[in-house]
Amino acid sequence: MTDQDTELTARLDAFDALLTEAERRGAEQDGRDGRDGQDGQDAYERVEAARLTLGAALEADRAATARLAGRVLALLVRERPWNAQLTGPLVGAIGHRATLESLTALLRQGSWQQRGNAAAAAYHLPFHRDPAPLAALAAGHRSSPLPREQLQERYREALRLAHRPAEPYADLWPRFWLAAAECFTACPDGEVRDLLALAFPLEHPDHLPAAAPVLAEARRTARRTVAREPGAAGHRRLLAGSTGYGAALQAG
Repeated sequence: MTDQDTELTARLDAFDALLTEAERRGAEQDGRDGRDGQDGQDAYERVEAARLTLGAALEADRAATARLAGRVLALLVRERPWNAQLTGPLVGAIGHRATLESLTALLRQGSWQQRGNAAAAAYHLPFHRDPAPLAALAAGHRSSPLPREQLQERYREALRLAHRPAEPYADLWPRFWLAAAECFTACPDGEVRDLLALAFPLEHPDHLPAAAPVLAEARRTARRTVAREPGAAGHRRLLAGSTGYGAALQAG
């Protein structure tokens, strides 16, 4: 293990410990019917700050992040990924394909909440931005300033390159959708199902043939849930055709 790996592993261990502590405090707070919420808020803020710092460290050393990708993924699914602080550096280190393949595999293991978190992490893949093209443009402009119109043109091109995946990965979405749909139909937790509902479309020309019976069951599950719980927003969006990472929500 290199010195960089050792340092990054220590950061990952520290973040793991913070998540464990936050989970413990959350469970204690639930047991007290929500009283003494300041402890939980303090733990939440520590996790937020640590995640931001960890994400920067992961981004700064892509080689070490690639070597420790399994640890990063294990932490990623411990909490709902509202942002790309961990997903972004992971994509930058191992690429879109490897990240989506890993998230698809994680949909078939762990707790239901962890599976829902794995599905939610895939939302961030199409929005990943490689900092290199924009950094190169900024460095070049500092050393040799460009006229305004030329700078704007170069910026648009750099932004296009920054959002372009290093390798095509759209062919992997159908397998991800099938795994998410299977999770959705089997999950007994309505809140996690509402999260999973956003990850796949009920109808799409690229669906695998094997997905047909699973999607039919997913439609029935969504209809039953919406009939009982009109506020299940993810289920309603699934039925309305406005779900599916890599499909309806964004191009991938």
